[in-house]
Amino acid sequence: MEHTDSIERDSEYVERRRRCALVRELPQPDRVLLEWRVVDGWDYAEIALHLGIPRADLVKRVQRIPTDLRRKEKALGAGETKLNRAALLTV
Repeated sequence: MEHTDSIERDSEYVERRRRCALVRELPQPDRVLLEWRVVDGWDYAEIALHLGIPRADLVKRVQRIPTDLRRKEKALGAGETKLNRAALLTV
């Protein structure tokens, strides 16, 4: 039983490292948007105001980032993935 728990922890660690690597490869503007939205808790209106862009455009852009990351991870052979915004920035 202990051996199985160790394997599961190792697998989770590998997946977390893979997600972190994908986030680090994002263009800097996308990383900043995720940080403001997920880590700092800014709402879309605050970010849109800060960037001087329409809120609707910002929402599309922020929602596109995790989708792009899932596609990239799947293309790299990770199989089905369960990325969520909080996990994307866990380092």
